[in-house]
Parts: sequence; C-alpha cells; structure tokens
Amino acid sequence: MISMATQVEFLDPLRVRVETSNGDVYIIGYTDNTNYQIEQQCDCFYTKCISTIFDKYYDGNEKTIWGPILAEMYRWRIYPFMWVIMDKDKERARIGNRIIELRKERKMDAKELAQKVGIDSGNLSRIEKGHFSVGIDILNKIASVLNMKLDFVPIEKQLIVEDNKDSE
Repeated sequence: MISMATQVEFLDPLRVRVETSNGDVYIIGYTDNTNYQIEQQCDCFYTKCISTIFDKYYDGNEKTIWGPILAEMYRWRIYPFMWVIMDKDKERARIGNRIIELRKERKMDAKELAQKVGIDSGNLSRIEKGHFSVGIDILNKIASVLNMKLDFVPIEKQLIVEDNKDSE
C-alpha cells in the first residue's frame, strides 16, 4: 500500500480536513453529503482520491486548490467542493508563534508585553499559544509595541521568505 503524504479526513458529512505534506491545513466544504456517502460505501475511496490529488498538484499555493486540484476532481468524477478555508486554529497558532519570536528578539518577557499593550498576561499567553482569537485592535497594539505593523502580504511572497529561512 502506498503511503500518502497528504492526510484527509471527514469532520462531518459536509466538511473534510486536508493536511498537506508541508503542513498546510484546509477545511473544504460541500453543499450535500454525496462524497461522505461514497466514502462510507466504497472503502475510503473519496479520501484516498483527495490525498492522491493533493500529493500530485498542491505546491503550497492556495490558488492550486481552485485550479488543478478542482479540475482533477472533475476528471475523477468526484463531487467538487464548494468552499475552502485555512484551518483557523493553525493560523492562530502561527500568529502566536510569530508574536513570541518577535517578543524574544526584543528581549521582552510576556508580562512586559502584556503590560505595554494593556491586556492581562493570561490573555497574552492564550494569544501566543493560539488558543484565543484576538481582535484587530489588540493585534495592532501588539504589533505596535513590537515595532511592527499589520499588513496584507501576498502568500507567494510569504512562502518564498519561509523557504529561504529553511535553506539557511
């Protein structure tokens, strides 16, 4: 049996969690439970197909999901998804880890950062661990204290930067 790098599992009859070989996590959704029924009746056929398709086409670019991956689903004649989102828990954890990294670069402990931002240190701890969804105002205050600014950065650029860090 071939081991797939991408892991796929149904969360419920209308949502599937896909964790790619590079650790990106997506939740893909459907308007009905056709794929879930296929999965139940055909020995995990649907999740095996999705895993194979992601292993073949996913390149770290979210646009790939809407292009080649969706097209391949049509070719395999499996019911295509209606929406895709990144896993919110993973994104909160990524942001929390970045806050920790910046705070440590500035030789600042968590209590000091929380005090300067004007929030409870327990809340900062939950933000840094990715357990708390922080509003834009607080996130902006954290960024400001860390001498950073919030911005929208193209995903392609972010991936290039992360790839360069890995090669150092």
